[in-house]
Amino acid sequence: MAWATIVLTENYSLFNRFPIMATDYNAIAKEYRASKMLPWRKHVESYTLFELVGSLANLNVLDLACGEGFYTRQIKLRGAANVVGVDISEEMIRLARETEEQNPLGLEYYCQDALQLNLNQTFDIVCASYLLNYAQNADELRRMGEVIANHLKPGGRFVTINSNPDYQCAVEMMFPYGFTRENESYSEGAPITYRFYQPDGSNIAVTNYHLAKSTHETALQQAGLSNIEWHSLQASSDGIDEFGSAYWTDILTHKPVIGLSCSKS
Repeated sequence: MAWATIVLTENYSLFNRFPIMATDYNAIAKEYRASKMLPWRKHVESYTLFELVGSLANLNVLDLACGEGFYTRQIKLRGAANVVGVDISEEMIRLARETEEQNPLGLEYYCQDALQLNLNQTFDIVCASYLLNYAQNADELRRMGEVIANHLKPGGRFVTINSNPDYQCAVEMMFPYGFTRENESYSEGAPITYRFYQPDGSNIAVTNYHLAKSTHETALQQAGLSNIEWHSLQASSDGIDEFGSAYWTDILTHKPVIGLSCSKS
């Protein structure tokens, strides 16, 4: 239960010393990959995402904002027929392709912007572990929705884990899980800074943007997506057995991130 026993150090006082800016994932690719090993990402984030996705057997899947391919590989290992990963970061895609060379699964990766993507193919499911939260305004959100809809077969589903627009807690609330979230404000387009900590106290910062749930719903509907649903986080039975149910109370109750699903009409 390493993260439950971390004590706030001098690093915590650095929150307001750094200017908020768009995240350069090329510079923090390896550190961000390491943050995927935090227990909450396995037992809450990943568990919730795949519970929402359901069976992947023989399906064609597009993984948007795939990063270094963490979920892209899991999607394939869970039975998907063909999986394509897309990310805007050249370094993230380099790491993904490097892993694919070392352990081939038949995955394809493209370094492209999700706002302009056109692969000339459609998929049964589009997944994204954090994509919509990079939209800075309703227009960008609608354009992301259009890209998603254009890459879905009729009846195809979009499933994502997204920054929760309704989250309003003290910055340090999620620190026991190895990260913090700080909203500059709750105005449309206001920056949100996530910091992911390692046991030595070092951290990397990632910038998202706040847009209301209603803004998400309207943008996705305008893009041709329907059956929009928000989903609460869940903890895996393995995570409860390992850490105890009380350990997960704050993250499950306050939901700094949230599930979202919809489909193409």
